[in-house]
Amino acid sequence: MFAIVSLAGKQFVAEVGKKIKIDTKLESKDKKVLLSEVLLISDEKKLELGKPVIFGASVDAEVTEEKKAEKVLVMKHHPKKRYRRTMGHRQDQTTLKILKINQK
Repeated sequence: MFAIVSLAGKQFVAEVGKKIKIDTKLESKDKKVLLSEVLLISDEKKLELGKPVIFGASVDAEVTEEKKAEKVLVMKHHPKKRYRRTMGHRQDQTTLKILKINQK
């Protein structure tokens, strides 16, 4: 059984026991997260498709890790003008472990 979940502007395939890396920091007081924007749920026998979401369906997840990603360097350069600028950025990352897929 798997589900497709919309989270942080992107879509992820959620299976029980699978880990998902998202590029945002979640505002959760405890380590449990309820993902309510479920777009599709597929069982071995049937497929349920939302229009656009499946109302009443949700995915239970647990925050396992919060960290920053590798640094990405951005460089600006104007040739023959002695102009060079270097900037760096580290994106926040959260790792979620899928615990349970709840159908309606």
